Amino acid sequence: MKKFLALFMVLTLTVSLAACGTNKDTNISTSDASKETETEGTAGEEAATEETANDSDIRVGVILKTLSSEYWGYVAAGVKAAGEDLGVTVDLQGPASETAYDEQNNMIETMISSPDLDAFVIAPLQPDSVVSVLGDTTIPVLFVDTDAPYDKKVTYIGTGNYDAAYLGGEYAAKKAGEGAKAVIIGGVQGNTTSDDREEGYRDAMEANGITVEAVQYADGLADKASSIMENLLTSLNNDIDVVLCHSDETASGVSRAVQQAGLNDIIIVGFDGTQAGVQNVIDGNFAVEVAQSPYNMGYMAVEKAVATTKGETVDKSIDSGATIITSENAQAYLDELKTVLGE
Repeated sequence: MKKFLALFMVLTLTVSLAACGTNKDTNISTSDASKETETEGTAGEEAATEETANDSDIRVGVILKTLSSEYWGYVAAGVKAAGEDLGVTVDLQGPASETAYDEQNNMIETMISSPDLDAFVIAPLQPDSVVSVLGDTTIPVLFVDTDAPYDKKVTYIGTGNYDAAYLGGEYAAKKAGEGAKAVIIGGVQGNTTSDDREEGYRDAMEANGITVEAVQYADGLADKASSIMENLLTSLNNDIDVVLCHSDETASGVSRAVQQAGLNDIIIVGFDGTQAGVQNVIDGNFAVEVAQSPYNMGYMAVEKAVATTKGETVDKSIDSGATIITSENAQAYLDELKTVLGE
């Protein structure tokens, strides 16, 4: 959360610079100098007013995967805060759920056909499908949370999934010790996000002398993860020290299966940073939580969209950061999450 707060403060801090003119002509009288200063001041005020007016005319469209979940609530909060801080108009939308593919595509078609849209931010439910919908639009397009193979995209803003998973895996590996055995409960097989997290987990285990005994995919579903974990415990004779999960939902299912089996010493790694996930760390169900920075994602997406409309250079890929949550910082992080959502 320190990274979260530090970045938030940097992003929202407005610095006002006053330009001071120098009078190189020593023959200018005091009254003339006064008039010159007054003229410069008036010009500066007019320029500032014009810039403010121009910023207020900027319209950024944002379509997330949904607006009806805790995680996307954080992203939406960042989007709204950036719009307010930067003084631009933000049109924020999202489908009813993360499986409402057609609804999101329809939203995209409608939004990019708007004549006064200056930049467009999208968190694609189905990247390939979204790319088809975008077609040859001339509006600058930025992707947030989930990338897509769109040749004309301005940038992708989201978690560096490999690095974040490596950090969580490294913590778990050191806690378990060399020679321990691990399993990975992935998300959707073949999904870029899932693959990157799996690779990060695998490399962290290998670097610390831990064997990955099995990899199974739960499609982000708690019940499926619970069933998979039950089967793994049976097939591996309960000889599992670390379970590396791709989401808090998956980790919660794994935790349920582990508790039902009466096992208390298995290290479970959650991934997302939701309130439920952090609470599981506090309650001792998860050993560690890899927390994404969805608020930062939303804020930075709007910030970079505005920068694009002004002709500024934007990096092609921007890592919004991740934080490792343990029993030591879990309560403080949970309190901050609740503050972001106004709880």
